Amino acid sequence: MTCKSGLTLMKNNDTNKFVDIVNAIGEPEFCHCLLAYFQHFIEFDSASAIHYRKDHVPELLYADLTPSEQTIFHARFLHGAYVASPAYQAYMQHAESGIYPWHTLMPEGFKDSQMYETYYRPSRIEDLLYLFVDCGELGYVQMSMGRYAPNPVFQEADIEEVNAVSDTIIGLFNKHMEMSQLKHTQQAQPLSSLVLDRVNALLDNFEPELLTKREQQIAKLVIMGHSSQSAADILCISPGTERVHRAKLYAKMNLCSNSELFSYFLEKLTQAGDEN
Repeated sequence: MTCKSGLTLMKNNDTNKFVDIVNAIGEPEFCHCLLAYFQHFIEFDSASAIHYRKDHVPELLYADLTPSEQTIFHARFLHGAYVASPAYQAYMQHAESGIYPWHTLMPEGFKDSQMYETYYRPSRIEDLLYLFVDCGELGYVQMSMGRYAPNPVFQEADIEEVNAVSDTIIGLFNKHMEMSQLKHTQQAQPLSSLVLDRVNALLDNFEPELLTKREQQIAKLVIMGHSSQSAADILCISPGTERVHRAKLYAKMNLCSNSELFSYFLEKLTQAGDEN
């Protein structure tokens, strides 16, 4: 069974598009048909869907991206830096099923972070809109729709349009995941042999022989894109105290900036992968 249209959807026959989704439940075409249906309500330039499960690496269910975004997107996954993305952090914090504008997920100062400069700005992404689906024991699905400059960010009217059908879509997605459970179970690879173990181990135990526990916590938050204020709020300390700790960890590691810390993290991550 195949979906009848691509992501560039004509603004009619929405009933047929909905039928396409229902017919695609349990099939590889499901995400494609779902996103085609969404484009009846809002316009977007790119889309992807990722399946997260405990003790498994994320599984890419669907991607319709520009060449530049595709290169950056896969680099983020291959090297494990996706753990610093706002959407992944929302998953880790058990965000409820629903629609989430990108700006509501960003920590303070994220657009000044090295994570943003390295993985988002080069793709010219202007805005993202996420659909999160909590599938219970079957995991968690993150579907994203993106707009590139010079197109405008998603407006409140766009979000309301998608929200109006989100409950139905979430129900269909849960049914889809139930019907495709065996396929996903057979294809997904355990984390123990793959990148996420390395990422978590490195973030949670960053340079233990050199840094204090507090400096390790701050290094992790900086790598994840948090500003001094945001990191201070999370750690329940003042921004001034956070900056003192940050300066000490930079001095110990002979670094001068957030970008150098982020680059160091990626280098260590790559080394860990090579050793395995």
